[in-house]
Amino acid sequence: MSLPALLRLLQLSDSAFPTGAYAFSDGLETLTASGTVRSADQLADFLCGQLAHGWGQQDAPACALAWAASPSELAELDALLTDLKLVRGPREASLRVGANLRRAALHLWPQDLADLPATRHHATSFGAVAAALGASQADAVTAYVSAYLLGRVTSATRLMRLGGLEAQRAARLAEHAAQTCIQAALHATADDLGGFSPLLDIAAQEQAGLETRLFQT
Repeated sequence: MSLPALLRLLQLSDSAFPTGAYAFSDGLETLTASGTVRSADQLADFLCGQLAHGWGQQDAPACALAWAASPSELAELDALLTDLKLVRGPREASLRVGANLRRAALHLWPQDLADLPATRHHATSFGAVAAALGASQADAVTAYVSAYLLGRVTSATRLMRLGGLEAQRAARLAEHAAQTCIQAALHATADDLGGFSPLLDIAAQEQAGLETRLFQT
């Protein structure tokens, strides 16, 4: 991958990129409020669970597939993600963040993205934009998974009595799960998208009922 493409991919996946992804916790807020997740080790368990059975079984392979998808295939991927995201909060968050990412990317790189096909969800938007900016498929998926992992770690530092170093240790403990997720995503077909994480889905659903909360639902 060329240096300009790498710089663009790093910018696209940076937590400061104006997508609004930082405002969502995927149910982590519920788990910290209930005391289920209190330590770096428990945070790592949450991350590994999402990568192996939840988010990593839907969004990571969708990003990989979107990188090489035709406009009609992107539309099918978006429809599939909408069907698979059973909980309203994460589903609407994915759509909102996807729209924000498209809007920001088109503003920053209008010439490179002049022919960007329509996308709706965050995963499909990221994959399509990364491809148009010259990133390789492997690098695009790696950046996307890393952005998710570190985004949740940042959320944890706001929700828990957990310092930055301990939060980063949780990300390091999830490194193998992240690598496995990336490799599986790169070899996935649309039929492989799924996931089964009922406890995580319940946590995301219950977040809307918290008396006070830092993150949107």
